[in-house]
Amino acid sequence: MKKILFTIFQILITIVFIGKISNWFLNYSDETNQILNVAMFTLIGIAYMYTGFIWDKKLIKTILIVCGLYLIVANFISDFYLKSIIGIVCILVPMLIIRFSHKEVDEEQLEEEIDKKHNWNLVDLTWSDIFSHKKKH
Repeated sequence: MKKILFTIFQILITIVFIGKISNWFLNYSDETNQILNVAMFTLIGIAYMYTGFIWDKKLIKTILIVCGLYLIVANFISDFYLKSIIGIVCILVPMLIIRFSHKEVDEEQLEEEIDKKHNWNLVDLTWSDIFSHKKKH
């Protein structure tokens, strides 16, 4: 089910992207541009919300979900003074968070997890043992 939804999401993003690019050459009407913009910001909002739901840290999770929700809701509310400014912030902040949030992995911890998972000691293994998934005795 997730794979199907992800495929549909990718198709929708591709359609919107092609629509936005083709608008440069074909000069669509204002109504068509509005539909493309609503679709684009809604898809970005959905992506941010999905990322927020799978994120570990609560603060980042909250920021991603709130920004995604704002990008979706902002399409359907009337204009006000700060709408564009908040929208720009809600687009940029999650991108910066995702870009600069690296999950640093401790190599020793990773080796311990591999040892526990496979119940072997990597120091005592040869390459052929690793690729054949056999323990060295």
